[in-house]
Amino acid sequence: MIRLNSFFKVKDNKREEFLAIAKELVAKSREEEGNILYSLAEDVYDPCSMLFVETWQDAPSLKAHSETEHFTRIVPLLKALTENGMHLERFEF
Repeated sequence: MIRLNSFFKVKDNKREEFLAIAKELVAKSREEEGNILYSLAEDVYDPCSMLFVETWQDAPSLKAHSETEHFTRIVPLLKALTENGMHLERFEF
């Protein structure tokens, strides 16, 4: 299995827009084959710090996800709403 933690620091005035766009990414990603978990969390101390938590069955599932229409369309939109893009952590078990 593969676990991804994707961190985003959203611009103060773009938080609601980020959440609206992220909702579509979460919903569509959860429907994908090989997806075990796909959630968005907000930092309780800093509401502009967001974390996508993803768990994928295997590398082919993750690769397929990264090539989907919704992923290739939405992730650049989300990055544009941040202060410094995205920080990604990947774990395998």
